[in-house]
Amino acid sequence: MPFGDWYATRIYPGLSAALSWLASPFGFSLTEIVVVVAIVLAVWIFVRAIHRHKAWWRCLLGEAALVLGVMAWLYVGWGFNYFRSDIYTRTGTTPMPYEEAEFQEFLEIFAEELNENWCEVEAIDPEAVEWEVKAWYAALPAECGLCQPRRWQHPKKQLFNRLYSAVGVLGFIGPAFDEMHVNHDVSPLEYPFIFAHEYSHVLGVSNEAEANFWAFEACRASEDPAIRYSAWYMLLSHTAGNIRSILGPEAYEAWGKTLIPEVYVDLELASLHWADLRWDWLARLQHRFYNFFLKQNRIAEGTANYGQVLRLVLSLSEFHDHGEEE
Repeated sequence: MPFGDWYATRIYPGLSAALSWLASPFGFSLTEIVVVVAIVLAVWIFVRAIHRHKAWWRCLLGEAALVLGVMAWLYVGWGFNYFRSDIYTRTGTTPMPYEEAEFQEFLEIFAEELNENWCEVEAIDPEAVEWEVKAWYAALPAECGLCQPRRWQHPKKQLFNRLYSAVGVLGFIGPAFDEMHVNHDVSPLEYPFIFAHEYSHVLGVSNEAEANFWAFEACRASEDPAIRYSAWYMLLSHTAGNIRSILGPEAYEAWGKTLIPEVYVDLELASLHWADLRWDWLARLQHRFYNFFLKQNRIAEGTANYGQVLRLVLSLSEFHDHGEEE
């Protein structure tokens, strides 16, 4: 068994439960506190070295020890999940090869589901979303390789939410204490999908396309029409570019005309909302850094990995409604 799989199945489940339980009494993000403390310590080491006229290499050693210590904590706490087997290997399936007829059939279903599930989502109950999503994840087959949900694992409040909105981060996992975070500025329509995506990371998913896949499946299985619409709406948001590249501009435009106008209104409102909060220069910088980070952690596509959820949906449809099939 590769190291990543051994860690993900033997070490991470207990460690994640323990770390998230230790952090659960605090409503704010302990991971953010760890990062802030690390930055303060790094500045203190530098200033202290100057004040005491220490050799530059001693200062460098101190900074390196601090960085390595924090990185070791973050990788042991969650980061080694990057080295586990992919979802196809874990579930004994193979990626579905592209076949035009089947893809066209899926696009018809996609448009129908988007149109039929559309509803005006003015508010969402976060507790109800959490209960449904956790119940769905708890019923997944063991071969999926996800941890069991814990009742004390809830979204944490962020200290720097405005900064996350500025760079387009809708949520993230805090690997220091396996905490999940959902951006406070996400709309009620986006919230169910983002919650399910980030919670899959807490359960041991590292691949972004896989996290989108589990989020989509968890939300589309809901009895709540708002949560179901969130699934199909966010799938479109993540895969519109992929669909266009496969079909070509003209065929994509023709397919787009089968969607009801209300879907486009929702997309436009979301675009305006996030554009108003975005700081372009900082967002570009964050994108480049995160793209590099993912590629260094066995996600070869970098940030483009998010959009590859479409192939997973086509290849692993048997996980839909798994609870009813049991």
